[in-house]
Amino acid sequence: MSKNIRNFKGYNNNSNNKNYNNCNTGTNNCNKSDVEKDVQSQFNKYSGYSENQLIEEFYKEVYKQQQLGNLNPQMLQNFYNMMSPNMTPAQKKKMKDLIDSVK
Repeated sequence: MSKNIRNFKGYNNNSNNKNYNNCNTGTNNCNKSDVEKDVQSQFNKYSGYSENQLIEEFYKEVYKQQQLGNLNPQMLQNFYNMMSPNMTPAQKKKMKDLIDSVK
């Protein structure tokens, strides 16, 4: 399994876990810098998407990860916690509402 923003499994961590739960194919190769690069890459990929397209992609990925058994509420919360420092208050609220809708 590759590590990327679309795969929430890599974000199953807590603030004391520096290896991001072995997010690189089950090894300890994933560090904070790797995750930050992935996040930036995904931001760049989706930068031209409309809000509705982004929401649609979010729900598609949530459904996919649920089917694979790779998603739980704590992973979503960790994902939100990681992403929220880069968001405006309005974006944070919208993301929180989206996450709450799939928990």
